[in-house]
Amino acid sequence: MSSDPRTAILDAAGEIFVRYGFKKASVEDIARKAGVGKGSIYLHFESKEALFEACARKGHAEALADLKEMVRSRPTPTEQLRAYIHYCIRPQCWSPTGQRIELATLVEIGEQAKQLIPGMVVEETDILTAVLEKGIAAGEFSVAEPRQVARGLVELMYCVGIESTTREPEAQRQRALEACFEVWLQGLSVARSPKG
Repeated sequence: MSSDPRTAILDAAGEIFVRYGFKKASVEDIARKAGVGKGSIYLHFESKEALFEACARKGHAEALADLKEMVRSRPTPTEQLRAYIHYCIRPQCWSPTGQRIELATLVEIGEQAKQLIPGMVVEETDILTAVLEKGIAAGEFSVAEPRQVARGLVELMYCVGIESTTREPEAQRQRALEACFEVWLQGLSVARSPKG
């Protein structure tokens, strides 16, 4: 655990919320896991709901930083979109301990975090819009409405991500998704005239 009480509380809360869901997670369990007294939690967070929101924001900020770095490290807009897609469809678990999240827990957590999701969608849409606009400027993509296409991809990836989080990875499913999105990427490409 971190020596900073707020960080220790956030780390412990993230693990407890994922393991037990929002309703079953207790402030006492979080305090015990963080190595602090229950009162210390309320010094840093107004309520269990505020603690949950802080955990969700922290987790999303970390994931967004990873995503930005992954996209930034790719040389072309096509490779940047491919990196985003692979990031979203890879086998994943949101549990800090590596365990799969039960669907009921995910739904409960999603219900608790639903007011945060629109902002998360906007942040990812901004990243992808910039990639698409860069691809258009470079003559790599032919997209009439880059922001709409980016938003559609983000929404689709959220659905794929939820499915991936709640079940064991399957190689066949992974290959099928990759093939499908490869066709989608090819559809963005500027048509090249055959030389003849």
